Amino acid sequence: MKNFKNLLLAGLVMGSLTLTGCLHILEEVTFYNSGKGSYSMILDMSEVKGMIDMLKNMSPDSTDVEMEDDGQDNSMAQMGQELSGVAATLKNLEGITNVMEVNDTAAYKFGYTFEFANVAALNRALKVVNKDKYGSKVDEVFHFSGKKFERLNTGDMGAEIKKALSENEDEEGGDEAMDMMKMMFSEMSYKQVYHFPDRKIKKSSNGLTELSDDDHTMTILIKPFDEEQLKNKASIATQVKLK
Repeated sequence: MKNFKNLLLAGLVMGSLTLTGCLHILEEVTFYNSGKGSYSMILDMSEVKGMIDMLKNMSPDSTDVEMEDDGQDNSMAQMGQELSGVAATLKNLEGITNVMEVNDTAAYKFGYTFEFANVAALNRALKVVNKDKYGSKVDEVFHFSGKKFERLNTGDMGAEIKKALSENEDEEGGDEAMDMMKMMFSEMSYKQVYHFPDRKIKKSSNGLTELSDDDHTMTILIKPFDEEQLKNKASIATQVKLK
């Protein structure tokens, strides 16, 4: 299963030949007072699909584009199958239900969703995902106890993808290749959305937090290759007070 990293990297590198900022990550979590909730992780690479379709329409001879497209489709399909494996892995975990896979090869969107009985079950599921897909040890990602919520600085998918890209560029071309990678993926984003239907958000320790009009939802948008965020050491971690 750890082959997922290599498949993702291959898809990103091929996609970067035709566009920049091709990857967006959406992590969405809902917490109810009872401790139950739902979790969703989606990789959105639809910009790749849109750009390839545009190039096909513009090119008088689409043979080369079609060949490149076939290669990308293969990489994306394999990556989708790897992510589908997450759903299969989670289906037998205690406290995890309604596990569904997202494997949309037409729109280049991949991921998984599930419901959890409590935060302990959620953390167990994410521990399995991190070990299975990234080979990283993560014991806890979330704390939740009614009026307090915390996202630890662990299980950072954006950081894992950035690390994989950085390691690849270090091997292939040093500083020059790294600068090119930063330019290509400058708009890559990792959006975290947290819903608290039974509570209103009083305060968040993360300066990137944006609240919904009703104060029941908060969003944190991380751009792993953004120079300003790098300078300010932007983090996924946050401590939240609820009311």
